[in-house]
Amino acid sequence: MSEDKLLTLARSLVASGDLAGAEDALAARVKIHPIPFDALILLTEIRLRLNKGNQALAPLLSYGAHRDCADWLREYYIGERMNAEAVSWLNGLPKSGSVDDLIDQAALLQLSGDARSAAALCRRVLSLQPGNAFALNHLGRALFNTGMAADARQAFTEATRLAPGYFQAWHNLGHVLRAMNDFPGAEKAYGQALAIAPYYRSALLNLALLKMGRGENEVAAELLESLLAADPENADALLNLAICRHIGRQYDAAETAYRRAIAAEPGNPRAHRHLGNLYKELQDGRRAVDCYRNALALAGKDGDTWAELISGLEQLNDLDAAQLAAEEGLARIPDSPDIRFESAKIARRRGDVAEAERILSAINPNALHPRLVQAYHYECGTLADRMARYGDAFAAFSRGNAMAAESVRARATDRAALPAQIDAVTRWLSRGAPSASATKGDLGDDLCFLIGFPRSGTTLLDVMLDGHPQILSIEEKPTIERVAFQLDRLPGHYPFAMEHLDDGALADLRTLYRSQLSALRGPEHLRVIDKMPIRTIHAPFVHRLFPEASFLFAERHPCDVVLSNFMQQYAINEAMIHFTHLASSVEIYDRVMRLWQTAQSALPAMRVHAVRYESLLENAEASLRGTCDFLGLPWQEGIQDHRSNLAARTQIQTNSYHQVAEPVYQRSKFRWLNYSSHFEPYMNVLQPHIERMGY
Repeated sequence: MSEDKLLTLARSLVASGDLAGAEDALAARVKIHPIPFDALILLTEIRLRLNKGNQALAPLLSYGAHRDCADWLREYYIGERMNAEAVSWLNGLPKSGSVDDLIDQAALLQLSGDARSAAALCRRVLSLQPGNAFALNHLGRALFNTGMAADARQAFTEATRLAPGYFQAWHNLGHVLRAMNDFPGAEKAYGQALAIAPYYRSALLNLALLKMGRGENEVAAELLESLLAADPENADALLNLAICRHIGRQYDAAETAYRRAIAAEPGNPRAHRHLGNLYKELQDGRRAVDCYRNALALAGKDGDTWAELISGLEQLNDLDAAQLAAEEGLARIPDSPDIRFESAKIARRRGDVAEAERILSAINPNALHPRLVQAYHYECGTLADRMARYGDAFAAFSRGNAMAAESVRARATDRAALPAQIDAVTRWLSRGAPSASATKGDLGDDLCFLIGFPRSGTTLLDVMLDGHPQILSIEEKPTIERVAFQLDRLPGHYPFAMEHLDDGALADLRTLYRSQLSALRGPEHLRVIDKMPIRTIHAPFVHRLFPEASFLFAERHPCDVVLSNFMQQYAINEAMIHFTHLASSVEIYDRVMRLWQTAQSALPAMRVHAVRYESLLENAEASLRGTCDFLGLPWQEGIQDHRSNLAARTQIQTNSYHQVAEPVYQRSKFRWLNYSSHFEPYMNVLQPHIERMGY
C-alpha cells in the first residue's frame, strides 16, 4: 500500500472511531519519506486522544524546526498552560526573520506578563498579513489580559472564522464569553473546541468550571472525572472535583479528592483552605484549623483564609487564640474587612456588644469576601437582637436567609426530601407501623435517643448529661440514618421494608448500628445517648428496631423554636433549607410535631421522657435528677455544671456552640415575644402545640 493510501486509511479509521488502527497506519506512514507534516500532526492528535502523554508529542518534536510542527507545538503548550515548556520551546526555535518569529516573540512576551507589547507585535503581524489567525488569537489573549474583553472577543471570533479548526481560538473565545457572562455562548465555544480536539484538557476544565458556576455540579463532576481519566494528577481538576463533591455533601469523596489535589500540588493554598472548609463543615475544628494554618504558610496575606482561621478557633471556643489570630492577621493586612468582621464576632462573644457594633458598623458588606456577606447579615441580626433593636434584627436575619435560600447549595438541595420522609413514616404509622417480630436478640435496653426539634435545647441537655461518667454521648452523627439508608435499599424501601424482614435481617441492621458505637464505647458506659433532634421523624423506626430503647424528648416553646431556627446560619441540607423562611419553618415544625404525636399514639410502648428547656434553665438539677431516674442511673453531682463538661469536649457539633459555652442565661426564654407581630399569621398552626405542651 502506498504512503498516500496509508494517510487516507488513517483518516478513514479516525472517522470510524478506530483510533488504534489509525495510529498503526500513521506509524507506518511516517517511516516513509517524504513525510507529510499533516501525518505527524494527526498521529500526535490520535496519541493524545489515546492518553499516551509524552509519546504523543515525540513525532512533532523530531521535526520541530518545520514551521507547521513548531506552530502546532506552540499552540498546544500555551493552550494547555504548559508555560515552562512553551518558553523553552519558543526560545529554542531557529529564527528566520519571518512573521512567524514575531508571533513566537509575542507569545513569549505574553508569557512574561507584558501583554501590551505582545498586542503591539500581533498588530504588526496583522498589518503585514491581515488574515493571520495565529496573530488574531494571540492578539485576543493580550487584549483580554489588559482588560479589553470586547476587543478580545472580536479578535477570537475573527480567528475562528478564518480557521474553523483552530480549537485553541474557540477555547479562548469561550473564556472571554464566560468572563462577559455570556454563558450559553461560552458553552458553545468550549463545546466546539472539544468537538475538534476531544483531548484538549484546558477546554474540558473550563467547561466544567462553567457548569459549576451555573450550579450543574454533577455534570461538572462528570467532565472532571473524564479529564482525570486522561490526566490523573491534574491538580486543578482534582481540586474542582473535590469542590463539586463537597457541594453535593459527598464528604468522603470530597476529602479524598482534596488530599489528592494537595499531593499533586502541595504549594496550592486554595486546596488546603478548601479542605479546611470541609473539616469545618464536618465539625472537625482542630483539623480545619490545621488546614487554614497550612494555607496561610503558603499565602500569608490572604484575608479570607485568616478569617476562616479566626472563625475556626472561635467555633472551638478558643477565644484567646482567635483574638491573637485576628491581631496577627490585621498586622499583616490592616484593612482586611474579612478579618475585622471576625474580630467583631469575637468582641460579641466576649460580651463587648458596643465594640462589636462599632467594628461591624464600619464594614461595607460589599467589600467582604462573598462567602461572608450572608454571615454578616446574621451577625448584624444577632447584635441587633442583643441590643433590643428587634425590627433591625428581623430584617437582618431575613436578608441572611434570603441569601441562603438562593445559594448554590440550596439550588442543589431537594426541598421535598424531608416532607417525603415525614409522609412515608406517617403512612406506615397509619397502618400500625408493621414490622417483623422484634422480641429477641439485641433490643436496645441500653440505648437512649435524644430527639425533639433543632433549637429545642438538645445541645445544652446533651452537654450536661455528657458529664455523667456512665453515659456515652454521641452528638449529631448519622448513626441510625445509615441504618435507615440500608433499609431503604431493600424491597419496599424505608420504612415499609421493615414489614418483610426476618430475624436475621433485623439482627444485621442492629449490628450495623452497634458497629458505629464500638470504637467510642468503654466498659464504664452503661447508657448511650444518641442525639439528633430532627431524628424525631425516625423514632417509630428506631422503636421497631430497638423496642426497649428510650427516648428523651426536648421541649421548648414552639414559637421560640421556630424563631431560633430562623435566626441561625445553617449549612444547607434537606432539613435546614426549610428554616430560610418563617412560614416554612412553621410548616416543617408543625409536620414533625404532628408526626411525633401520631407516633406516641400508635406506639404506646415507647419509653419517653420529656425535658423542658425552660425548666432546665430555671432548675437544672431538678430536671437532670428526673432524667437520671428515667435512665436508671445514679445522680452524679456536678453534671449541671455544663461549662466544666464542655471543657472536656473538643467542639460542639451544632450551631449552639457559642450559647452552651456561656453561663446559663435567660434571654433566649420567650424571646419570640419580641417578634410577636411576625408570628401573628402562624399562630393558628402553632397554638395547638403551645397548648398541648402546657405553655
